[in-house]
Amino acid sequence: MTGENIDEIEKLSSSAESSKEPKTSKVVETPTVNTKNKRKGKKIVEVVEAKGGKKKKTSSAWDHFKAIDGDKEHAECIYCARKISCASANGTNAMKRHTERCKKAPFNLEKTQTILDFKSKTKCKADGNIETVSVPKLSHFDQEKIREALAKMVVLDELPFSFVEREGFRMFCKIAIPDFIPPSRTSITRDCYALFIEKMRTLKNFFKNLSSRVCLTTDTWTSAQNLSYMCLTAHFIDDTWKLHKMIINFCPIAGHSGELIGRAVEKCLLEWGLKRILTVTVDNASSNDLAVKYLKQIVNLWDGSVLDAQFLHMRCAAHILNLVVKDGLKDVDNSVMKVRAAVKYVRSSPARLQKFRSCIEEENINNKSLVCLDIETRWNSTYCMLKSALVFRKAFKNMKTKCIPYTKELRKVGGPPDDEDWDKVTAFLPFLEIFYEATLSFSGSRYVTGNNFVEEIFDIGYTINRYLDDSNVGLKSMARQMKMKFDKYWANVNNVNVLMFIALVLDPRHKLRYVEWIVRRSYDPSNSFALCHRIKETLTSLFEFYASSQPPASQMKSSSIESSGHGDGGIRKLKGTNLRKDFVNEVELFDTSETTELDKYLGDKCVRETDDFDILSWWSMQTMNYPILMRMARDVLAISVSTVASESAFSTGGRVLDSFRTSLTPRLVEALICTQDWIRASHNTIVVEENLLALENMEEG
Repeated sequence: MTGENIDEIEKLSSSAESSKEPKTSKVVETPTVNTKNKRKGKKIVEVVEAKGGKKKKTSSAWDHFKAIDGDKEHAECIYCARKISCASANGTNAMKRHTERCKKAPFNLEKTQTILDFKSKTKCKADGNIETVSVPKLSHFDQEKIREALAKMVVLDELPFSFVEREGFRMFCKIAIPDFIPPSRTSITRDCYALFIEKMRTLKNFFKNLSSRVCLTTDTWTSAQNLSYMCLTAHFIDDTWKLHKMIINFCPIAGHSGELIGRAVEKCLLEWGLKRILTVTVDNASSNDLAVKYLKQIVNLWDGSVLDAQFLHMRCAAHILNLVVKDGLKDVDNSVMKVRAAVKYVRSSPARLQKFRSCIEEENINNKSLVCLDIETRWNSTYCMLKSALVFRKAFKNMKTKCIPYTKELRKVGGPPDDEDWDKVTAFLPFLEIFYEATLSFSGSRYVTGNNFVEEIFDIGYTINRYLDDSNVGLKSMARQMKMKFDKYWANVNNVNVLMFIALVLDPRHKLRYVEWIVRRSYDPSNSFALCHRIKETLTSLFEFYASSQPPASQMKSSSIESSGHGDGGIRKLKGTNLRKDFVNEVELFDTSETTELDKYLGDKCVRETDDFDILSWWSMQTMNYPILMRMARDVLAISVSTVASESAFSTGGRVLDSFRTSLTPRLVEALICTQDWIRASHNTIVVEENLLALENMEEG
């Protein structure tokens, strides 16, 4: 029932009650339009005579017309307000014919019919006055597009398929889109899977025409179904110099062995037609070493492998930093455990939290934030917990003296944190912050991380060496533990992936001299000389590889001429001329006596450092200056130094496969997770928990 019909009923009812004529009529309308099945609704018009008799309009034509007060010869269409003859001599045939062709009737609207509506708009007149005018607003009703948008909403917001059958959603559709027919849970499941197939087909066609190479990250996960899943993520820079990250596979695997992972990756790459692979980033598990070894053999059989895939294996920097920090935290585990227990106590109930707040007020701590509890297996969350708890150090000390249950509860872990525990936390927290900031930098997937890798890693190594001579015994012991783990991965120059140094060389703000300076500061003379030589050798080999894979412009022109058939006057050119040109091009390309494009780049001045410098924008404008290096930079700068992009998919998988949806098939799980990654515009992490502080402020308000 529309608002206009309701107003009309009230108007007719009030006019009937106020009339004093003995033979007046009262019109009561009860229209119902069944939009679900798009059938013509029913409208009962009752005429109540003064004598108490009641006469019904029995013709179905009156479902869509209403009587006109004072005019018995005509009836008014409830959709377009047009008056149609309803004289008893002609019957209701004219009314029925009008109903079938009324363009404003909901059941006559085509799926793509334009609906004319009006909206208010302010307009400035010539004299400077402002007036409000009505302007036409056109909108289209399209059942299929609304279904597609609904499928995207289910995928993006991780809604259950049964959502479309819930009473609240159907009530909303009835009011907001009366003509829309909500699908069943089975239909929306098919819509979501069809969306997955459509997007995958589009992306496969895109990869067929992609000129750059692809860098991969992969990781494995065990779901609530007790099934092992492998996530494969592709990183690449397109022809417009935009960095992309997309999940291309989320499939179950039979186990976590290296060969199984390698074969699963190979199958996915063949399915997507991706054979030009530069690197594969994995965590430090031994099974991943075997998987990359298997993939290296496969990639070398395909066209497009770079320098025999010797730099294919990339270790996850975030994972290695995690191991380094965990070894360092062993000496302060007891203090961390006490602080964790204190935070857990005050956050365990509203009464305890209120008691803690009263202690905060007594200590005059002006901070609106709250302490947060960490996840014990994630040191970065432990850092956030310690940082937030340190702010309320005096409040926790107050709790110790005034809250007996607090002290009694924390005796299980050796008592509440004392001054010595807080001093330890205060001492090593700045040290821990360096690792935290580096991990955040490595974890990015929407910006280039490869050019920052060497700086961040060796800056951490430099900081560890500095703390080895610290006067604080606790910090010195922590640095010693971290040094042992750090050297395990980066002390041997032969085990370092040189492409990370090449990525820093391709940063026009630094180039080769800065890389050599970092190496000399980080290694002894013998190792630094060997690593610098290896970096230069790899840089030259990589440049020659990209130079040889690019056809010279003269060859491209000559091939286009030959493809047109014969030359001038139908006389074919001599092959010797083309051979001579090929020889000249080869000499110019590999003659080391002349300055190459690489030499020119390294010899040019470095770009001045600015806060808004964008390395991808800079390289996108170097087509004329460094055409070969530009293609080389586009591939190298796409390398992801961590597997966070793949691991984040497991967070989505955990929400999709919760305890209520474990019956989802693996193929459907892949469709939901991959499609969400492909169509999401913001790429922000979905927040599944409410902001407690915001809720408390709303309650107080």
